[in-house]
Amino acid sequence: MKKDLIFFTDNDRGLTSTSANHIANMAKEMIRGIEAELETLVFYSTEVSLIGSDNANTLRRGVDAETVTETAGKLHRIARAKSLIAWLREAIKAKERLIEEAEGLTLEDFAKAEDIKIPEAPKLQESLTADDYYAQLSLDERNRYYELETLAAVLGKEIHPGGHFADARDELMQRALNPHEVKGDGRDTLIYSFAPTVESSLIESTFFELQKQYREAQSKLNAMKYECEKAVTDSEVKVKTDYAEALDKWNGEMKALQARRAEYIKRKVREYGNKRILIPGSLEGIYEEVSHLGKKDKN
Repeated sequence: MKKDLIFFTDNDRGLTSTSANHIANMAKEMIRGIEAELETLVFYSTEVSLIGSDNANTLRRGVDAETVTETAGKLHRIARAKSLIAWLREAIKAKERLIEEAEGLTLEDFAKAEDIKIPEAPKLQESLTADDYYAQLSLDERNRYYELETLAAVLGKEIHPGGHFADARDELMQRALNPHEVKGDGRDTLIYSFAPTVESSLIESTFFELQKQYREAQSKLNAMKYECEKAVTDSEVKVKTDYAEALDKWNGEMKALQARRAEYIKRKVREYGNKRILIPGSLEGIYEEVSHLGKKDKN
């Protein structure tokens, strides 16, 4: 971009793109005129006559010495005119590049040009997990959780169907209803008799006491699990809420930044569009000659 600014001046003496294009076209026409003159160069005259006649007709005259000496000057005028055309055409393309680059300015390039820091997009933070929650408990509380978990598991296993105590209790009830069992036939017949070794009331009171202890342990364990779930849920809600607020703020900042970028582009396009093409000192002579061609013709 900076390399293209060499073609322009901020004063009113420069040319607009339209004027520059017009001058380039005029210079091109001037070159065609000079080249047409050069194409007619002939360094000898041609005459024709009839045999036996002393009269000769001139078909074509060769140029004189003055025309020959003017040749170098004409070639230099062509070279200067072509240099002017090249300069003007490149300047026009440079202006188009500047405008195109301005219109395609990225947000990153705009921020760099204006020394602005682009706000970083917020990230959704990780919420608290159950493992995180239990890891932050005190040693006593964490050990209490493990103790309750173990106690509830041990008691539950014994008093639920399939547990040793529960199955032994059920078997005692069955034996109370069927205290004898006969196996075999005849002289090999065996009679089994079953007698409780402890009072059934003790078995029942112990069973229900174990159930009570299980419910108490499970209740306390559930209370600790509830606190964990609540903490995890609260953390998830907070993380999502904070993210939504941060995202809303970031979107607002980005929207404002994009608006500033659009205004910057508009200003730059106008600035480059208004720039005038300067004429280098070495081309001022040919420029003046070309720019006055039409005026000379009118006069």
